Amino acid sequence: MKLGNRSGKRKLNLSVICRAGLGQLGQHAVVSVVLLLAALVLTMGGCQKTFRVTDPQLKPIQEMIETQLPMGSTTDRVNLFLATRGYETEPAEKPGTIVAVIWHIDTQRVEPVTARVTFYFDANGKLNTFEMTRTMNQPANQPVQP
Repeated sequence: MKLGNRSGKRKLNLSVICRAGLGQLGQHAVVSVVLLLAALVLTMGGCQKTFRVTDPQLKPIQEMIETQLPMGSTTDRVNLFLATRGYETEPAEKPGTIVAVIWHIDTQRVEPVTARVTFYFDANGKLNTFEMTRTMNQPANQPVQP
């Protein structure tokens, strides 16, 4: 029994092989694209505009700000937050920013921690992000005694 052409050799049907190969390639491409998109979504979801501190003593300040001042907070809300807690503001270096000195007591070391926090706002006055740097500890504002 002969299969294929007259010479007795088996004839390969290239169109079937190509279709099968492209089908597998197509499946692999679809899976690859889906995985790539999933990774992209996870990466973008994990990206935040908020500056992440590495100093463990600044983390409580960062967590307080993220909890009390979610992204999109107005400049008025940020100023009220700072004023009601007695945090000093400094002259802003750039338009659309508020600079504040925020202090916190590190309960593990029982020592004060001071950070200079810059809040950045968009053109509509909504909080975009903030960043902080540790500064020399400063004494808290004390009421002036007469």
